[in-house]
Amino acid sequence: MWIFTKSGFFSAVEHFDDSNLIHVRARFRGDLERLCAAHNVAPNVVETPSNDYPFRMDFERSVWREIVADEAAGIDYSNFKSAVHDGTTRDRAYMDVWAALRRAEEPRR
Repeated sequence: MWIFTKSGFFSAVEHFDDSNLIHVRARFRGDLERLCAAHNVAPNVVETPSNDYPFRMDFERSVWREIVADEAAGIDYSNFKSAVHDGTTRDRAYMDVWAALRRAEEPRR
């Protein structure tokens, strides 16, 4: 699952050794730290500079489910792009993803 939130961008997959864990990867350490702070979870970010995603953290499946539900319940904006627009590298990356998906969308009728 890819998830874009005000805290950051995350790639979440089932942990390769333990199906009770969700392995969450990020491009920016601060994204995982913000997510943890927003959900009162102690951060335990592991740096993996030689991997595709340089920052990772494991969550109990039930904790991850609560985080995703809380993120959905906490939507307080009418335009996501405006809610995350801050001129940072991450902001520009979000816009690049938005633009790539816009170019790839099905033709409008």
